Amino acid sequence: MNRDNLVKNILDLSRIPGISSREEKVTAAIRELLKGKNYKVTTDRIGNLTFEHKDNKKGNKNVLVFAHVDELGIIVRKITDDGFILFDRVGGVNTQILPGTKFVFDGDKEPVEGVVGVQAHHFMPVQNKFTVPQIVDMYIDVNCDSREEVLEKGIDIGTLGGFLYQTKVQNEKYIVGKTMDNRAAVGLLIELLNDYENKDLDYNLYVCFPVQEEFNVRGIMPVMRKIDPDLAIGFDITPACDTPDLNYNETRLNGGPSLCVFNFHAGGTLAGVLPYKPFNDRVVRKAKENGILLQKDVAPGVITENAFGMFENKEGIRVGNLSIPCRYTHTYFEKVSISDLELTYKLLDKVLENDIVDILND
Repeated sequence: MNRDNLVKNILDLSRIPGISSREEKVTAAIRELLKGKNYKVTTDRIGNLTFEHKDNKKGNKNVLVFAHVDELGIIVRKITDDGFILFDRVGGVNTQILPGTKFVFDGDKEPVEGVVGVQAHHFMPVQNKFTVPQIVDMYIDVNCDSREEVLEKGIDIGTLGGFLYQTKVQNEKYIVGKTMDNRAAVGLLIELLNDYENKDLDYNLYVCFPVQEEFNVRGIMPVMRKIDPDLAIGFDITPACDTPDLNYNETRLNGGPSLCVFNFHAGGTLAGVLPYKPFNDRVVRKAKENGILLQKDVAPGVITENAFGMFENKEGIRVGNLSIPCRYTHTYFEKVSISDLELTYKLLDKVLENDIVDILND
């Protein structure tokens, strides 16, 4: 793995708009970064991008590794006569940070910037100073004075928008900005594909960049059904609980990758992951053998695409999940540690050694 390339790719990819269902600019950039590599590359009907490293001599097991490419955003639901935009969320945007937040709309013409309006502090009622408005009461100002002017700029009902923020490296240790969820993990898998192009494996490796995870978590299902993997390993971020206001679990920045041992949707247990134990045991063993920091993650309210693949594919799929600790999730200032990224890659490389197929016979 090349650290400088990893950081540069994450920065570059994070700046490309890729709201759920509009990921094609991101997947095109991934294709360009890996152009000429010795993989079979396919894109399915909904945009899932997959790289195939097939061993025609020995491999009869399929291992799928994936990291979703889409990001959170907003959608225009109404345009007022005086040119303000009313909106709703696409995915789980953190509504607490919305007042004053800048967005950019990817309309039919050029990108259009706007800001979520706030009441003037001088006239704000006392009770409003300690609350956050409901999203139905929020609006975006795009510097237009009429509905017609907004339409002329290429914005209409259904137009999507994303956070406007320039992702940066801070203090030479952290990457801070939009879409660390999940461009940080995408960057890791690009490095994996750079390093594994000519690697001799005794299984078939598929690396996928699925779509629409933030919207419905099911974007990868066509890939899982087609490949029917013996093992699927998801890569995503997970909330770091190392700030003064959050101490739910032990996951922290600079503590290394976090191994999912349990997650489920906050609304109940209709969707969640209880990972394949031999996989988790292998991750723990490889971390100890190679002196790699490893954390374990219990995370209700967090859900991954593995949740559906586990049960809905033919005879089922064994699943595991490795995550990158991240502060301030689902905001425009998500923060990850470069050290954690390096350790996550090092552990992934060890986990994918040829004897991984041994756990599939348990």
